[in-house]
This record gives sequence, C-alpha cells and structure tokens, in this order.
Amino acid sequence: MNHHAHKRVAASTVAASMSSIVLSVIASSHHWLHMLILLILGGSTSTLAATTGVLWARRAMIFVSIISTAFALYRLLKRKHMPLWMRGITSLSVLVSTAFILYTLYQFGW
Repeated sequence: MNHHAHKRVAASTVAASMSSIVLSVIASSHHWLHMLILLILGGSTSTLAATTGVLWARRAMIFVSIISTAFALYRLLKRKHMPLWMRGITSLSVLVSTAFILYTLYQFGW
C-alpha cells in the first residue's frame, strides 16, 4: 500500500470513529436540544407545560430522535469490529433514546 492510500484509510477510520462518538452523544443527550428550544420559546416552567400545544416542535424532536437513534443502531450493526467501549456507549445510547421516544409517545402521543 502506498503512503497516500494509507493516510486516506487512516483518516477515514478516524472520521468514522469520531462520527460514531459524536452521534452517540447526540442520540443519548438530545434532550439538551429540547431544553434549548424550550429556553428559546420562553424559558419558564409554564413553557414546559405549553409544549404539549406546540405540536410541530414535539413532532420534530421525536422525528430527529428517531433518525439519530436509527443511524446509531445502523452504525452499531454495520461496524462489527468496533471497539468494545464504543459498542457499549452506542448500545446504551440506543437504549436510552428508544426509552425516551417510547415514553414521549406514550405520555403525549404523536
């Protein structure tokens, strides 16, 4: 393998690893984005109660959560030789995100 091809493979591996970590963190902590949206909408406790009326925002958050969880699961299943710690973080992320999605759908509906 020539030197340039080796650098490309190494860069691709690093990019894939970093993207998996970033997406795992986003998938398991996307509630920070929810809180940011609540802060922008008004930032009070009453805003939290009022979000049941902001149907488009709730649906968008659920949709993004489903997409990020599906992508994390896809990466988990596609990358069979992922390091154990990365597999654990991604698995935990998928479980937590799925639980949040199901809880939200159960409590508030679509």
